[in-house]
Amino acid sequence: MDRHPRFDLWLHDDAELAAAVGASLAERATIHEWPLSCVQRVRTTDGRRFIYKVSAPPTVEAEFYARARSPVLIAARALPAAGTTTALLMEELVAPRLADARPADAPALAERLVRCIGSIEGDPPALHDISTRARWTDHMCAALDDIRACVAEGTFREVDAHLADRLERLASSPPVLEAVEARTGYVHGDLMAENVLVAGDGYRVLDWQRPLRGPTALDAATLLLSLGLDAARHVGPGVVLVHHLLHVAWFGQSARRWLPHGKPHLDRVIARIGREVAVG
Repeated sequence: MDRHPRFDLWLHDDAELAAAVGASLAERATIHEWPLSCVQRVRTTDGRRFIYKVSAPPTVEAEFYARARSPVLIAARALPAAGTTTALLMEELVAPRLADARPADAPALAERLVRCIGSIEGDPPALHDISTRARWTDHMCAALDDIRACVAEGTFREVDAHLADRLERLASSPPVLEAVEARTGYVHGDLMAENVLVAGDGYRVLDWQRPLRGPTALDAATLLLSLGLDAARHVGPGVVLVHHLLHVAWFGQSARRWLPHGKPHLDRVIARIGREVAVG
């Protein structure tokens, strides 16, 4: 295996990947990469097409594909990998993304996809469980501790202790706590329109790195927001606040644990979200 030239990721070399697919490689091209994952398109000399993806923690995607069963999933299998990197070989389904398809009734489609995700069989894994007030509070407190640590050490400049306090109050506000426990179940966690393929026989949902257990309306909110729609009108303002606070939590945890070199950017992003949602 070869180490990625810039990120802490290990990729199979061409010979290893050819052995995994059972044919010589005709094409191997990177289509997306960032510090926590690298995605490549692979085509073989016998005409088959694959997506090859390696990921660094935190992710449960390899375990997810090993256990989950549903018509909304593409075929995928894990490959032996080095270190903490996980590697997946997935079918390449040539189909438009929902982001480009302009669905006529996006709220109804969002609810349909939420039901499909909730009916996935095989007891798939979740990275986090925020399905009760206590678990939600623990999750947000841990993330806010990370944010406050960055403030205290001086690596966060735009986020300050006052903003962290406002976010903590918001996380325990009645609309948020009611939304957390409204209707809980399995949640994709990043159901943007870019992660939904419109196939001829139905929809396929991609990118299962960080699913969770919590309010299922979160997925509807994410999808509607990614389509530029007023999600609060359809799922309620409390759910939208949970959506934004989960992003704050992810960015705060990333700054301390996963992407410490990205602290200046994450500082700005958290500050922007905080200014938009935190009041008082």
